[in-house]
Amino acid sequence: MERVNGVGYRDCLHNKQVSHQRLIAFGYGDGGGGPQFEMIETARRLADLEGCPRVRYSSASKFMQSLEAEGREFPEYRGELYLELHRGTLTGKQQIKKNNRMAETALHDLELVTVLAAVHSGAPACGAACRPLWETLLVNQFHDILPGSCIPEAHDESLRQTTALLEEAGRRLDAKLRPEQMGGVLNPLGFARTDTVYLPVNTAMHAPGLRTQLVELRGGARVLAVAGLRQQPFSFTPLSLCAGADEASSPFHACGNRLETPFALVRFSPGGAISSFVDRRTGRELCAGLPLNTFLSAEDVPAAWDGWDVDADCMEKLRPDGVLQSRMVAADGPVEYRVRCTWTVCGGSVVRQDIIFHADSPLVEFDTELEWHGKHRLLKAAFDTTVQAPAARQEIQFGCIQRPTTRNDSLEQAKFEVCCHKYADLSEPSYGVALLNDCKYGVSVEGGRIALSLAKGGMRPDPRGDEGVYTFRYAFLPHTGGFCAQSVVRPAYAFQYAALPASGEGLPSEPLVRVDAANVMPETVKPCEDGGHAFILRLYECEGSYALTRLSLAPGCSGAQLCDMLEQPFAPCPAELEFRPFEIKTLRITYTDREDTP
Repeated sequence: MERVNGVGYRDCLHNKQVSHQRLIAFGYGDGGGGPQFEMIETARRLADLEGCPRVRYSSASKFMQSLEAEGREFPEYRGELYLELHRGTLTGKQQIKKNNRMAETALHDLELVTVLAAVHSGAPACGAACRPLWETLLVNQFHDILPGSCIPEAHDESLRQTTALLEEAGRRLDAKLRPEQMGGVLNPLGFARTDTVYLPVNTAMHAPGLRTQLVELRGGARVLAVAGLRQQPFSFTPLSLCAGADEASSPFHACGNRLETPFALVRFSPGGAISSFVDRRTGRELCAGLPLNTFLSAEDVPAAWDGWDVDADCMEKLRPDGVLQSRMVAADGPVEYRVRCTWTVCGGSVVRQDIIFHADSPLVEFDTELEWHGKHRLLKAAFDTTVQAPAARQEIQFGCIQRPTTRNDSLEQAKFEVCCHKYADLSEPSYGVALLNDCKYGVSVEGGRIALSLAKGGMRPDPRGDEGVYTFRYAFLPHTGGFCAQSVVRPAYAFQYAALPASGEGLPSEPLVRVDAANVMPETVKPCEDGGHAFILRLYECEGSYALTRLSLAPGCSGAQLCDMLEQPFAPCPAELEFRPFEIKTLRITYTDREDTP
């Protein structure tokens, strides 16, 4: 007999010695169905039946109150309550998931721009125009819509709604920013950044003190890549462009299948993946076993729940896939080096990808178009590295979670596919690698291998599977030092939130908000729900450590109060904000009404 806490059991009830009460939630199905006649009759008979536990009706609140009245010390479970099921919902119906991530990003930017314009002009910050868009997004995050496990009609309706949301948010952003009169860029993030900016300029230009390069993207569109531009938090940065190409030389040197970048010595395999990657800062080889960016695929036929699940045996069947069809250098200049490749995968699917090396960053970006025809197939991009750590970090909302990279027991073995948002990181104390993405959610990490799930070909309940053409980006980021905000979290945010071309009119050039602790992330700026000359700032600690930080506000911001998440103030904001690990704080910040200013 299995024993837990010294008490034998056969009915899956743990900790029997703690309390004689148990709460049973009943009803028909998982969609909110009510109790059936048989259930009600069973409860009536069990109210006082010899040899059986006595049953009574109660609300969840009353049950918790009765437990509290017992006055016992209850055991605590610390760690992730990991559902050992439905791992395929992290990957299936990828366009629905991409629209979700893009909508979150667009609405974040739209609310920020609304507040910046209001503070700059002294007008009330009104979020009424954003609320219908948020409501549409929230509806489309409902079970089973976002997981991609709906019937075809629901999937089609979700795509119609979220596509319309994105178009409307884009129109409103353009109306406020006027990118066609571009005089610079707006940084939508709460920290300073210097990553490469891509501008909608299709002719060669240069900028004093910066490096520029005209780049042709997949599909033929041209953009101007600008490196070295320092952008302050939540503010507009002017940018002056002059006619003519930048005459700076390329820092990249290629010979055959070898490439030397400012940060790495790279060798490509005959199949187009990266068979050697030596970090020039440390001299460390990062490839172990399979080349970096190896496509892995396997038959994906779950024992049940085709659209919901990925079974453990699918991981055992993963094999290198991808036949290189073409490879060419698409860009080589002072800002970036771009290799354009095409592979066939999973029999008839096609991957078209630009592999981008940056002059100012060790980040290697994979800008991807997937023409997917896979049925009952799972496709991953694997990065088999020499980094070894007992746990990896995956981002979740307002923080990250550590999960084992080992498979020592059944609990660890169950985590063969897990959820991540913008990054998955594998770090030793003084070195690490992260895999960033802009719209993927499923990842597996075992040993030194990080494998991002790109596509799943489930055929039920939607018999069309996931056939279609999809675009997405992911990136490989080696970093010196262990996991921290500067090495991983900030680059992941910068990868997700692009700088926004803008005219600059009506936007402040002074940062709206500054914090002096790197691990405190000013995540959201939005209008107050009750309007007025105030806005909401939401911050969180992003490393899982303690933080003490000062808050600096833009001119015109006159005061701040601590609020709950319902935006109800409860205390003045102190001179220094103290954060516990992953703590979230919400502030209500007032600003000057220009009409009342003498």
